[in-house]
Amino acid sequence: MTTIEDPSTQLDELLDKMAEGLQLDDTRYDRMKSAYRAVHEFVLEDPFFKSLVKETYPQGSVKTETANKPYEGNEFDLDTIIQLRPDAGRFGPQEIRKQLERRLREPGSRYRNSLISKSRCVRIKYAGDFHMDVLAASQRNNSCPNTVLVLNKEMQNVDISNPRGHADWFIQQANSVVESLLEKADRKRAIEIERLPNDNFRRKKPLQRAVQLLKRYRDIYFSNDDTFKTSSVILTTIAGQYHRGEPSIFDTMDGIVGRIVSNANFYQSIPGQRIKVLNPVNQLEDFTSKWDTQPEYYNAFIDFASHLNNEWQKFKLQQGVLTESRILKGLFGEDIYNDATSAAMSQISNARASKSLYQIPASGILTSQPVSRSIIKPNTFFGDNA
Repeated sequence: MTTIEDPSTQLDELLDKMAEGLQLDDTRYDRMKSAYRAVHEFVLEDPFFKSLVKETYPQGSVKTETANKPYEGNEFDLDTIIQLRPDAGRFGPQEIRKQLERRLREPGSRYRNSLISKSRCVRIKYAGDFHMDVLAASQRNNSCPNTVLVLNKEMQNVDISNPRGHADWFIQQANSVVESLLEKADRKRAIEIERLPNDNFRRKKPLQRAVQLLKRYRDIYFSNDDTFKTSSVILTTIAGQYHRGEPSIFDTMDGIVGRIVSNANFYQSIPGQRIKVLNPVNQLEDFTSKWDTQPEYYNAFIDFASHLNNEWQKFKLQQGVLTESRILKGLFGEDIYNDATSAAMSQISNARASKSLYQIPASGILTSQPVSRSIIKPNTFFGDNA
């Protein structure tokens, strides 16, 4: 629950509810888990892979807990890895990739007609709902348990990658905030009213919520033309790198976006220089290497970040509810904003009904703490106080 009299907490509660509304529903999540298990079991039953596989695991937004439901009919992307033992390296990344496609395309395979060969993985499409990217790669050596060798067909080379280490790094960055603004409000509220047993929602950290909102804004911004759309791994990584431990979602967003634009302006004054987004646990892996050969991607990213920064600065001016709601709807979607405000109003209505919401007579500010304040009575259907 919210410390209602604190405007900063109210704003973060709204942003939190908007991000919560972006999360995958349980039905889709269960379908993905079932598909993930089926695909990996099918591959592991193959004689080539059976004796070589070390482990399988998800990567990307599912691992970092920043997954969003698809925007306007787009598919959700589930990234997974089949990690082979170091001795599988004797076959080479190209042969491993060949064997993965051979297994998934063989006669009798349920996946053979829904496969798309990508640069670093094989994609399995699930009827317009979501797709699963399956990557098979050998561990680089025994001393680097999370580093794998990945064939990159587009760049015609082998990438040294560490997706698990990247996810662990991001989670560590998010958890650098020991207690967020909303967690602090929850803790204070819990002293007054014990939560109901079915209230099992767990707060995510400000960085995770900020990334969810960044990705939804990205989806809206590039909805008309996604040719040079910024990838999720770039947004997630740069958000983690520019995060300074701000305890609120609002300040986290403000800091990340401001630092992106500030750095972009700095590099613009140096010929041939740009923002680089490297894997923080493997500096040899440049997530933005394409920006050198196809600068349109970099220009699109800068335009995207600048637009968000301009709108965010307008939002910070506190120009009134109508202007602020218009900005938030434009950035993150009208449905997400409306659902979040409805949830917030429902929370206040429930507090009214339980007579646990109070008002400071001099200011009219709502609060949950009964210290010389008037109880806010429930509204009836006719608008009169009961």
